[in-house]
Amino acid sequence: MIRRDFIKSGTIAAGSLMTPFPLWAEDKKIKLAILGTGWWGTDYLLGHAIISKQFDIVALCDVNQVALENAADKVVESGNKRPQLFSSYQQMYDLPGLQAVAIATPTHWHALHFIDACKKGLHVFLEKPISYDIREGQAMMDAHQKTGNVVQVDFPRMFADINSQVKEFIDSGEAGKILQVQANINNPEAILTEKEIPTTMDFETFCGPAPRKKYLCNHNEQKPNWRGQHDFSRGIMADWGIHYIHNIRDVLDLDLPDRVGAVGGTVKNFSSDNPDYLDVRFDFNGLPVFWSHKSWGFTSPNPDYNIGIYYYGEKATIFAGDSGWEVFPAGGGDSVKYGSVVFNPVVPAEGDSYSQIMVNMFLEFADGVRKKSNEGITNTLEEAQITTSTVIYADMAFRVKSELSIDRSTMGIDNNKEAMSLLKRAYRSPYRHPYVS
Repeated sequence: MIRRDFIKSGTIAAGSLMTPFPLWAEDKKIKLAILGTGWWGTDYLLGHAIISKQFDIVALCDVNQVALENAADKVVESGNKRPQLFSSYQQMYDLPGLQAVAIATPTHWHALHFIDACKKGLHVFLEKPISYDIREGQAMMDAHQKTGNVVQVDFPRMFADINSQVKEFIDSGEAGKILQVQANINNPEAILTEKEIPTTMDFETFCGPAPRKKYLCNHNEQKPNWRGQHDFSRGIMADWGIHYIHNIRDVLDLDLPDRVGAVGGTVKNFSSDNPDYLDVRFDFNGLPVFWSHKSWGFTSPNPDYNIGIYYYGEKATIFAGDSGWEVFPAGGGDSVKYGSVVFNPVVPAEGDSYSQIMVNMFLEFADGVRKKSNEGITNTLEEAQITTSTVIYADMAFRVKSELSIDRSTMGIDNNKEAMSLLKRAYRSPYRHPYVS
């Protein structure tokens, strides 16, 4: 029997993690820079850092002048002083008094931006995935450990109540032994079109350590859509699905997988370098965890379950979405819902809850910076590196068309020389890969 009163509410509790910080005077606020002022860096990171009232946004940096000016205008519109603007992140890092940086650049730049921030003693709010390849992640961990700076990685779903509720339910034995897990995203993806590089865009620097690629955008936009280019991003699973892999690891206390196999390909969106369908099997010490995505518009018979995680237990199956979860008893019977499994940001209450979650991440980051301690940080670099590596192994398994056996002690591949060569990609001159064996 599933107890319907096990948890009274499955909705996101917007204020449940709110720390009662005082309103800081301008000279007491943390001096924060934003590196990468695209959509996410501006509308989400910059916006919610301001709302948190813990930060003085003193600098912005981007290779896109239009995006940079747009972000600066939003700082001023919020009633704050116009920040200094930079096209060179190295120059921005040398800004006197700078204490922290939020890095929201494309994935292929994360390692260099992060390691240089560590060398300057800056605290870092970092986008996921933390690195493009495995060895970058190891070099980033080394830099972080040497510096001892505070790092918060952007996994907002970890600040919702869903994970802790599902974990508590599973740990109680209500679902029985978890025998298998399945995560999936079925969602359309844009068709990319090559366009002329705007004069306001330094695309050479944008490409950075990655190969110089075509300038691709959505058909009705001029800003780059780099997520469809494999040299910049490893696709849907690494960009979006990584949140659900991170959730699974948290709920079930999983480390790196032992083995990873993947099959997939492209049947519709040939404008992208990444597969438009992908199926992955991870083996976590005998527990099979499956990932599946389709980006060409597939919908399941019940679209409410297009995006989320199934935990298959002996006594019950649990489906966890972004703002709620549902329990299906083994052998039939009515399911029990805790909140809504479908997240709809258009609904004011749900949009406000997500916004509060973003603010809570920055509040926690600010608290860590003031204490100069990672002790209270939810999304540590250590855990983010494990999740990032997990999804990178999946992409590697797809590329080499072979199941990979992971050596946890070295993070190498035991059974495939081709995959071993992909652990550290060659950087474009004059950039140098930060990993030293």
